[in-house]
Amino acid sequence: MIALVVALAAGGSVYALMQGGGDDRADDGAGPTQGTSAPPTTPGPSPTTSQPDTSSPADGTIPTGYLGTWTTTIDNADGEHSRSLTIQQGEPGDTVLSLVADGPTKGGGDYHCVFEGRLTASPGADGALEIGPSSVKVGQPSTACTPGAATEITLLPDGTLERVNTSSGERLTYTKQ
Repeated sequence: MIALVVALAAGGSVYALMQGGGDDRADDGAGPTQGTSAPPTTPGPSPTTSQPDTSSPADGTIPTGYLGTWTTTIDNADGEHSRSLTIQQGEPGDTVLSLVADGPTKGGGDYHCVFEGRLTASPGADGALEIGPSSVKVGQPSTACTPGAATEITLLPDGTLERVNTSSGERLTYTKQ
């Protein structure tokens, strides 16, 4: 069905960064864990009182407010780790999510990971997206990126997007570009 062309993905861990094991964070682990580093910085629009668009177009089940590219960063002692998440229209079983994760590694150098995730079910009454475990499409260095756990994505009232790892509860907030 719809193939994800944009280099962004969901779920995976960059265990090389952590030198000693992966984790299944909401940001797919390509970088620092939130439990051991500063929280992600999420620059974005000032809060608004309008509700996000949760209507679904005829060509897919994903509410239109979710579609597009979203970004965030995570800062820690190793530096800034960027995340760029793209969601495209699709049906359950389609690849609808792509995540690009970039940043410095603990021992020096940089990593670049691209993950993809499939929509597992039609959005519920609240519009939340259920994304299955991710797969690694690009991992540089090749040992840096591993597939990740399933996540749930929700549009927040202030217009940001929250992605939660359904196994660990770790979460990241993204701003639309």
